[in-house]
Amino acid sequence: MKINSLAFQTDLFFHRFTGVVLEYEEYLVVKTPTNPTYFWGNLLYFPKPPTPESLTIWKEIFRDQFQAMNVEHMTFAWDSIKGLEGNADLFVQDGFVLEKSIVMIAREIKIPPKINNDLIIRPILNDNDWNRVLENHVLCRDTHFEEAPYRKFAQKRIDNYRLMIKAKKGFWMGAFLDDVLVGELGIFSENGLGRFQTVGTHPDYRRIGVCSTLLYQTLIFARENMCVSQFVMVADPEYHAAKIYESVGFIVSEYQIGMCKFNKEVWAT
Repeated sequence: MKINSLAFQTDLFFHRFTGVVLEYEEYLVVKTPTNPTYFWGNLLYFPKPPTPESLTIWKEIFRDQFQAMNVEHMTFAWDSIKGLEGNADLFVQDGFVLEKSIVMIAREIKIPPKINNDLIIRPILNDNDWNRVLENHVLCRDTHFEEAPYRKFAQKRIDNYRLMIKAKKGFWMGAFLDDVLVGELGIFSENGLGRFQTVGTHPDYRRIGVCSTLLYQTLIFARENMCVSQFVMVADPEYHAAKIYESVGFIVSEYQIGMCKFNKEVWAT
């Protein structure tokens, strides 16, 4: 199956390393057996948007593919770089949550207008650093996720990132102010493509140039140490951080779209 989406091409960096990717003629199956609560790591990926018949067919395929795993959600995505929704409204009526993200690409690095020279930007190195990364993940989570299940999910995802870093697939970078971790992100690469992961600024240290400084210095670091020529960032179009990404050279290139159905009593307040 040919994949046009740069977002999903770079998603596969992680899916193939930490999970299983099965390719069929009409769809891809992504499984992360070590983390069944990872909504976007256990999914079906289709070449086109859903049709009226897709609601029944896609759900049947998902049940068949994931019956041996303890998966309590359903996630579907499709290869539409223009963000076409098709008949996704039928899935929304069935309880699915539709998510559309912007995909930003950077080939040239720009110096952002806000740089915080008091920050120390360096790779995350040891268990103490990683514990602080976990706590920052929890602090920066979307408000509809309760802490306990999210913490469990985040720990498993961090464990996978650490394995990828050990295999020299990327780095996790931290921004430190007076030895306090105030921001962090991941950067991973294959074949000249670099993909950013979970950019998070500590809630108590926002609006002082943490994100822009961390991004800018990580872009420089990745170009010098990882031979990356093109960077990919997936962002919420409504989130203010997209403007920060633009300030260091990212431009909106395409869209990523998918939907998920999950137990809102467990995962939402």
